[in-house]
Amino acid sequence: MQDVKNSEEYRLLLERANYDDLTKVLNRRAGKEYLEGLLEKAKSEKKMLVVALCDINELKQVNDRFGHREGDHMLRYAASSMTRQLAAYDLVFRLSGDEFVMAFYDEDQKNADSRMKMILSDLEEKRTGNGIFYDVSFSYGLMEIYPEEMYTVSDVIAKADSKMYIQKRSYHIMRAKQKLEEQQERISGIRNFEYDKEHLYDALVSSTDDYIFVGSMKTGIFRYPPAMVEEFGLPGQIVENAAAFWGTIIHPHDEQGFLESNQEIADGRTEYHDIEYRARNVRGEWIWLRCRGRMIRDEQGAPNLFAGMITNLGRRDQIDHMTGLYNRFEFEGDAKKYLVDGKGTKELGIMILDMDSFRNINDLYNRSFGDEILRVTAQKIAAVLPYNAKVYRLDGDEFGILILNGNEEEALEIFNRIQQKFQKQQDYNGRKYYCTISGGYVISPRDSENYQELLKYANYSLETSKSMGKNKITVFTPRILQQKERKLEMTELLRESMERECAGFSVRYQPQVDSATKALYGAEALARWNCTSFGQVSPLEFIPILEQSGMIIQVGKWIFRRAVEQCREWRKLKPDFHMSINLSYLQLLEEDFIIFVEETLEVLGVPYENITLELTETYLIEQDGTVHDMLQSLQEKGIQVAMDDFGVGYSSLFELKNTPADIVKIDRGFVKGLTSDVFTATFIRSITELCHNVGKQVCMEGVETSEEYDIVKDIGLDLIQGFYFGQPIVPEMFEKRFF
Repeated sequence: MQDVKNSEEYRLLLERANYDDLTKVLNRRAGKEYLEGLLEKAKSEKKMLVVALCDINELKQVNDRFGHREGDHMLRYAASSMTRQLAAYDLVFRLSGDEFVMAFYDEDQKNADSRMKMILSDLEEKRTGNGIFYDVSFSYGLMEIYPEEMYTVSDVIAKADSKMYIQKRSYHIMRAKQKLEEQQERISGIRNFEYDKEHLYDALVSSTDDYIFVGSMKTGIFRYPPAMVEEFGLPGQIVENAAAFWGTIIHPHDEQGFLESNQEIADGRTEYHDIEYRARNVRGEWIWLRCRGRMIRDEQGAPNLFAGMITNLGRRDQIDHMTGLYNRFEFEGDAKKYLVDGKGTKELGIMILDMDSFRNINDLYNRSFGDEILRVTAQKIAAVLPYNAKVYRLDGDEFGILILNGNEEEALEIFNRIQQKFQKQQDYNGRKYYCTISGGYVISPRDSENYQELLKYANYSLETSKSMGKNKITVFTPRILQQKERKLEMTELLRESMERECAGFSVRYQPQVDSATKALYGAEALARWNCTSFGQVSPLEFIPILEQSGMIIQVGKWIFRRAVEQCREWRKLKPDFHMSINLSYLQLLEEDFIIFVEETLEVLGVPYENITLELTETYLIEQDGTVHDMLQSLQEKGIQVAMDDFGVGYSSLFELKNTPADIVKIDRGFVKGLTSDVFTATFIRSITELCHNVGKQVCMEGVETSEEYDIVKDIGLDLIQGFYFGQPIVPEMFEKRFF
């Protein structure tokens, strides 16, 4: 009898069991088994192992545009390029649809990164498939494993996955900028384009089912399309005092929100309008409408033109078909019903929930998988609710819960039950994901009896939860409203300041001294802002607003230029004076950042060697190879990079050696325990020795007393900074004291 194990059929069966049919590399099961063996081998032989998680870029777009056959070709081609880079004991396997895992045996992260770049370079040489033009590339994250470290296969893939996401995010930003540039090129000739405005409006109206409107904010005269005139009985296409007419046909429950939203536009408090409301048509039916518009200002900044479109949403279904929950229209309707004429409802609690970092799931997998997770999440929330609470699907990844006659304690207990469902990594159809829940909570009548206000307050509370680290719930208080109003006002004041060449901004300078001799080494430039409404505002408050609004780009350039100008002056007194300047991560995402730095230093005549750029520990650890390369190019010219606030984030000692930092600044929080805790001093000494061993200098922040200085001066630090040597002061005082 023929030996079955030696038969061709058995060989083919074994191959199918271990290899992916499409790409011919190891499949998920076999690949994980091989990787587990590699981890054990590396540990026993005391060898390094680097694992890469690769995610193919634009696969969905290729599938949608050219068909799945072309997408399959793209996957095969990428897998083939990966396979060509394998050496003995190396590994590649297909983890899921567009994800591959590679492992490089007896390699460090730098060499593995070079090999990954070689694969990408190989893919770039052929950017087409079957005669069709498209880019073939992937984003990747590297996980370096030392022999003494204990990791499971799942741990390794998860850590590489989180690093891959950072690069994926940068890729999406880069692609968005490319598309914007392409769009700008296409419209560069728009100034020479002439058209008949009347014909343009008619063409727009006839090409869409939406109602196109345009109006003058100065006269209150609006123009609406014939279809809308017919459906809602407007006086004509041209309507004077349009707001007054709409007020006669808006549903009473929606009238206040409608008027408030329009008043914000009329007052110039916002430039965007997006609201849904019900209006009565000529047949007496209440029709849901969604109005989206944009207000354009004149040269003096006053409201001038308001235009947009109104979508007829009909009478609405009640159910969200994706999750099976009642939708947001039912949420609003039920809430208003309980508020206005709720029989037996003394108190109504409104809880808004949002899935933290849900976008990661869509980016890491795909939208179809994300939709499934929304459905599963809805089921998990509904399963833990008591009889007097009901969950609804709102927009995107948001859910709303109405709690009848429940107090604050009960609401917190409900959230705690929900939170417990999402504390650990989840598994769905063999795919791992992690997504916590944040919430905001209000209760009527304590906080308000108006639905629009309650919804607004609940969302403000949700924003507070997000800003405080996520995975928590915030109960609304008047202070939250005050903080929100303060933030909105401050945002406008900052914008005014920026438009007036950063009026109100100044730069203070805090000395940095040699640890052993106390001799002046340089200074850190620190931004300050003073405004008429709030006085001196803490950087902890205005810097996040600048970052969230994008104004940090322009203000950051102003601060950088001022600091370099001051460095130029002080170099005349001390040629080796060093100026440290803080950067926001958003500045590094600007394409012209390096050019700006180079031009500023060259125009002002300040050597690169006299400048240090400071970034936070968290960002330096998280950022991808693109930013690494950018910082390295500046370092090659002589600029130093400092890791600020070391010890606040989560960097491990192994990650520390791979960061592109020349100087590590130990956070001031460690100073507090110096005089009473022997461990703290020992820890700082160990960090200092480690940094010195890998060629990095160390600066201790927050030294405020002579007692603290006496302890740290013999630890081996390079630099010290703190109130003991000087607070941040204006240039004149700094010069008088230190020169």
